[in-house]
Amino acid sequence: MVWQALKVQECLILYRLKELKQEFQLSLSLLSRLPFGKLTDPIPSISNSCWAFPICGVIIGLIIFVSFCLFLYLKIPLFISAIFALTIGILTTGGIHEDGLADTCDGVFGGRSIKSKLSIMKDSNIGTYGVLSLIIIFSLRVFILSEYEVSMYGFLSFISIAAASRLGMVFILFYLPPAKTKGLGFYAQVLNYRSFISACIISVLLLSLNNILGLYIIFFMSFILLVIMYISWKNIKGQTGDICGASQQITETSGWFIFICLS
Repeated sequence: MVWQALKVQECLILYRLKELKQEFQLSLSLLSRLPFGKLTDPIPSISNSCWAFPICGVIIGLIIFVSFCLFLYLKIPLFISAIFALTIGILTTGGIHEDGLADTCDGVFGGRSIKSKLSIMKDSNIGTYGVLSLIIIFSLRVFILSEYEVSMYGFLSFISIAAASRLGMVFILFYLPPAKTKGLGFYAQVLNYRSFISACIISVLLLSLNNILGLYIIFFMSFILLVIMYISWKNIKGQTGDICGASQQITETSGWFIFICLS
């Protein structure tokens, strides 16, 4: 009887580990273009998989920071190294967050009603506000990354901020209702409390590596996130995948800014 109970427990553990692997693969496929392996049935929901968003952020942040250090090691000028590293980051994610930022700015600033804002955000064409937002955010990220501390301390802050910016996406999907009845914002709505709390714990643990500076970073990033959520609610009465992408870009950049200002 004891042996059978142990075998059942072992099977349950192996099944749960397989579920976690599938959830991580789904998150990685959603947030990047990195190879993630083959997903098998049953495919997990994004709601159950969102705990892995911060871990995916760590991987993407690692790629950007290591690329930046490598370019500097090869004696490539500082600004050019920052541009190359950020370009690698965009290629890694497929530019999904930048696309969300551009669509959000086009919709929020270009539309007059909720319907028109959502229609503009859905349009694949980019407008003036979208172009300007990309120029501004990329320029800021280049300048800030150029001032970033290239050390283990800088590395830990970089990956923890990358994780926290993906946690912001989880917050939006958890607290704001979908603004549309279809699309990523609708299908990715987070309803799993355990997955949500797990994502929070992972991000907080990573930010704690920055000691007291981690508190300043998380407070400032949280404030920026709340502003974005308020703007989203005020303009479209909910969230979309584009809002999530915009929040990732803006909160991550603000986290970098606080780090270089206070470190």
